[in-house]
This record gives sequence, C-alpha cells and structure tokens, in this order.
Amino acid sequence: MTAKNKHAEPPPGDDSGVADLFAPGDSVSQVIRHFEPRPQQAKMASAVFQAINKRTHLAVEAGTGVGKSLAYLVPAAIWAVSNKKKAVVATYTKALQAQLVKKDLPIVKAVLEKLGMKLSYFLLMGSSNYLCLSRLERSERLGPELFEESEEQRIADALHEWSQTGHSGCRTEIPFAVPHQIWDEVCRDSDVCLGRKCHLKDKCFYRKDVAQAALSDIIVVNQHLFFAGMPLPTFDAVIFDEAHNLEEVAAGFMGFSLTDRKIKRFLDSVYNPKSGKGLAKRIKRTPGTWLSEMQQAVLDVNFASQTFFQDITEKLGFYGLAGPGSVRPKRVVTPDIVDNCLHQPLLALTVLLSQAIGYAHSDQEGAEIKGHLKKCMDLSAQIASFLECKEASHAYWVEVRSLKRHREIALNMAPVDVSESLRKELFGKTFPVILTSATLTVDGSFKMVKAQLGLDKGWELLLDSPFEYDKQAALFMPQDIPDPSDPGAYQEAVIRECFKICSAVEGGVFLLFTSWQSLETAYSVLSAQLSGRPLFKQKDKIPHQLITEFGHAGNGVLFATDTFWQGVDVPGPALSCVVIARLPFISPDSPLEEARKEWMTAKGMNFFKDYSLPKAVVKFRQGFGRLIRARDDFGAVVVLDPRIQTRRYGTKFTRSIPKCRHISSLKELKDSCKPVGALTSDPE
Repeated sequence: MTAKNKHAEPPPGDDSGVADLFAPGDSVSQVIRHFEPRPQQAKMASAVFQAINKRTHLAVEAGTGVGKSLAYLVPAAIWAVSNKKKAVVATYTKALQAQLVKKDLPIVKAVLEKLGMKLSYFLLMGSSNYLCLSRLERSERLGPELFEESEEQRIADALHEWSQTGHSGCRTEIPFAVPHQIWDEVCRDSDVCLGRKCHLKDKCFYRKDVAQAALSDIIVVNQHLFFAGMPLPTFDAVIFDEAHNLEEVAAGFMGFSLTDRKIKRFLDSVYNPKSGKGLAKRIKRTPGTWLSEMQQAVLDVNFASQTFFQDITEKLGFYGLAGPGSVRPKRVVTPDIVDNCLHQPLLALTVLLSQAIGYAHSDQEGAEIKGHLKKCMDLSAQIASFLECKEASHAYWVEVRSLKRHREIALNMAPVDVSESLRKELFGKTFPVILTSATLTVDGSFKMVKAQLGLDKGWELLLDSPFEYDKQAALFMPQDIPDPSDPGAYQEAVIRECFKICSAVEGGVFLLFTSWQSLETAYSVLSAQLSGRPLFKQKDKIPHQLITEFGHAGNGVLFATDTFWQGVDVPGPALSCVVIARLPFISPDSPLEEARKEWMTAKGMNFFKDYSLPKAVVKFRQGFGRLIRARDDFGAVVVLDPRIQTRRYGTKFTRSIPKCRHISSLKELKDSCKPVGALTSDPE
C-alpha cells in the first residue's frame, strides 16, 4: 500500500486539437445547445487523449461541474475510432451507466460526425443479467418441477411469450417484474452454459450483445463486471469513472461471504425434501440406489450445516436476536475454531454429483449437473479456507443477522490490501488506465488513492470546480454540541439540531448519518416533530424512487446513510441543505479494520493517518458534493460533529472542500437556503 514514485502532470498542451473542440463555436458547442465552455473540461480532455495515446496511466480529479464525462469520452472516442482500437469505460453505479449511454455518448457521436468520424458504442451487462433461451425452454418443459406456485409458472410463461419478440434479453428491458427465484432458473449461468454446443446459440441474447460489444469503439460496463472478467478478447484502454470506489470493488472479488442460507438454497436446488423437487429428481437415467443415496447425502449436508453454524456461533459467543437487526460481527484469528463437520458430507455429495454426469440424457442436463458440482466444490473450498485462516493479509469474521423470518449467519473473508494485486493485474498490463472522480485527493494529494490501488507510475491532474462556491454555498458548524465520545448526549444534540435546521430551511434537506442505529433513532423522534413535511427514509423504497419522490416534494426531509453520500443528484431548491451528522470515519473495531490496522502497523504505517483519516475525508467530500450540482444551485452544508472544530485533524476536512462562506446562526442558514429559482442543467 505504498506509492513508490512522485507524480508528474501531463504536458501543458498537445497538437491533437482535442482541447479546441471544447472552445466557443467549435464542435462540442455546435452539438450542445447553450454549451458553456470550461477551461477545466478542455484541459482534462487534452490530458486524457495524451495519456491514452502515449499509453500512460492518469489519475484526474475533476470537481463538480467540470463535465468530466465528456472530457474523457470525446478524446477516448477520437483515439479509438482513429486508431481502430477499443476503450472500456467502467462505472460504479448503474445511474452513471445510463447517463453515459442515453445522454453523453449520443452527444459524443454527434461531435465525431462533425469531424467526419463514425462512432459505435455499447452497454454490456454481466451475463447473469441476460435471459437464457435454453434455460427458458427448459423451464417450459420442466415447469411443474421447478416452480411451486401457479403465479411463478404464469410469469415464466409470460417470459417465454415476451422472448419471441423482445430485442434484448436484458432483465432491465423486460416490461414486467421477474422475482428473484424465477430469474435464477432462467437467467444465463456461466457454470451451465453450453456455449457453441447450444442449439439456440444463434438466438442467444448474451452472445449477440458480446458480439456487438466486440465491434464497438467504446464499451460501457460496471466495475464489478470488469473485475469479474469481461467476455471480450481484447481492449486497448480502460477508464474508471467513480474511481474512488475502486478499492472496495476490487476487494469484493478477492474475498467471499458465505451464508448458511446460501448452502440451504444450493441443497434445495439439488433436492428439496419438502417439495420433492430438484436436480436429483429430474435426472432419469440413474441406477436404482443413486436417488436414495443423493437424498440422504442432501439430508446429511443439511444436518452438518446446521451443526457447523451452531458450533461456530456458540464458539464466538453469539446470542439470539429479538427482532430484525444484527449483532456486532466477530473476528476469527485462530485456525480451526470448530471442526469442519461439513467436509465429509460435502465430499460425499460431490462424488454423487460426479457420478451423475454419466447419467445425463442431454448436453444441457450434463451442463446443469457440472454447474451444481462446481458450486458444491466451491462451497467446500470456501469453508476450508475460512477455517484455515492462514492469510495474514486477509480478515476473517462471522456476522449474524436476524431477518423477518429467519436468522442468517455469514462467514466472511476479505483482503486488507489490494494494491499488490492491482499493481500487477491492472496497472502492470500494457493498456493505459485512466482514473477519474470528483473526489480522489486528500489535501490536494493523490498519495492515498495511489497507495491503495498500487499505482506507481503515471500522470496526475487536479481540476477545481467552475462553480462559485463562495456565492452558492455556505458551511455551518453549530457550537456547543457534545463530543461523540458521549454517545447519549451527542445523539440527543444531533436530533435537536436536526429539528432546528429542518424548521429553518424551506427547501429539501438531506440528513446523512453514518450508522443505521443513529438514523433509526433520529427518525423515531423527528418523524413526530416534523409531521407537517414530506419525510423519506432509506430502505422504505428503492433509492431511485426515493430520490425521484424527494425531488418532486420540493421540501422533503430524507434520512439516509451510506448509499446516499454519493452518486445522488437533486437539482434546485428541492435540496437546499445537507446535514452531515457525524464525520464518516470507518469503524476502527470492525474485524476488517482491526486486521487492516495490524497489517499496516507491521509494515510501519499509521492506520489512522495513512488510511482511516484520508478515507473519511474522501467520503466527507462526497457528502458535501450532494449540495451544489449546477451553476444556480444554492444552499448550505451543516456539520454536527464538533470534532471538525476541536481536533487537529478537523482542518483536513475543511481544507478538502471548496472555499465557501462560513455562517454561524440559524438565521444565516435560513437566508442561505432561501429558494431563488430552479435549475435544469446537468453538472456532468
């Protein structure tokens, strides 16, 4: 996690003429009505083109309003088309994916047409997002054996009818809801795909999209698909937007989370004793004793699983939950904390599934058996890996959650550092990598993100926002709030201040919390006190619906946590004030952070200074960035954590945000948030 060399800025200019395209009267302004030239956008476009053209990595922070999407898409498109190359754009959120494909790339295509170039682009989803015609055909044939309820069969029939005329097999394009349990039976599953052997390969939705992506100049994907492994033979450059999330996404593919429910669902798919259905029942050409042996094997694994998870929770001192919620996760540092009573039953099940391959009556059934065999082996390997607990650079922990109908126990493993892997597997490759976000730096330095990701060589570019924050935004840090070290008094003060703020602000308010517990406590009190205003709470509805309704309300109050600190745009007075209840430090006593601290200390690093504080600053900047999204946005950010004023590190947070007016009273807050007009333009 150490950045090994100093940065270099891109050369001040280039002879490609890319920057000139963003000048008044040039190609971009001819395509975009009321286009406002921004020197930051032109500078970024030039840097991106040079970096890709010279196969050099580039990290670029572009403040809100720079228009970074066009600033990397235009040069990437020109380079790709001119050189017959392919550029991949990987985003973190689906919302940005949609914006790129539906709004930005059509603009870029029109710009290139002005230059006499023809651009092709494509959005490629992960394979499990596609309807599989072969598995759909199988579901039609085996319907009663797959679906327990008539409604499930009705939806499966509707899917079959839609597939006859649907142009895309992507789940998001299907005009009706498909429940998860049905989609699992009909979506593409790489473990059971027959590939070229499939009799429906020429009609395959996924193959068609992969083929179209392979012919495109720009391919848009999400970061998860990039790390999972893209089905493209080659590409020549990659641009990561929302790159501040890259460490988290990469870590997700280097670890695992295995729950007792996942094992139960797998076993039910092999044979469900309650319904009498499952793969084992569908295989017809088996010896007389095989089915009974399989049924017993499933029962044995089920029993062993219950014993295993009960043993591990008792060993770690977990106790039952009274209602929905979770208990503090517990770290595991000792190998073999319980016996692996699942090993032998899973091995017996593996043997029976291996035998079944020879009993398959078709290639499709054989592929399905092999898919189940692989899943069984993966489960066994993850359990063994967890119990071995041997990787010093990984954290191991157990979580227990109580859901509405059952308790769920999860075994987790995650790396504390991804830099060495990315240094080799991403930045060590021959293609250039562009990292961009509105929040990559801390105190104007890329040191943290480079260290986290293993980026040793390349250019850096830091671009400020073209917005006038000193006129558009105010920062309010109320006095006399107790320190969070006194949690009861602090929570009480936060709730009291939130009520005062919501009473003073006429427009919409975001109340951003760092934990579900503090959110729920605040909501339980304030929902009664603010009954005259539209109230919204995270998880009551899906995020997109919540934000849409909040924006339409005009004076709503949204209670939210992690998800809404980033990637959310509410233009105009519908969002006039953002309240940050607490500085967003990661919990230092979580199993992952405990392990990370030990690992960093062993390497001579300071966990707080080198990791925890920089991560909190970046997230703080994300929360602050929700407020001003365009030139005529206005409002205030309120920080209720007194540590921003009382601790030495507090200035790290205040220096990290754009310079804005500091206010000190509710009257000034009210004046700063008074509606003066609505906004329609998009900052990107």
